Amino acid sequence: MTFGYCLGAPLARLESHLVLEQLLERFPELRLAPGCHRDPAPGRVMVRRPARLDVVL
Repeated sequence: MTFGYCLGAPLARLESHLVLEQLLERFPELRLAPGCHRDPAPGRVMVRRPARLDVVL
């Protein structure tokens, strides 16, 4: 039986927030690489993440 809601989603959002916060604190100059464009992950309709994300430190 499904409730139409991922029970782990709030935890995943919190973890993502903490990781990004720590990365930006450690690397304040972190930026997307020039010419970087966000391509969707291949074959996964329900996953919202880029297949690749180039950055410059």
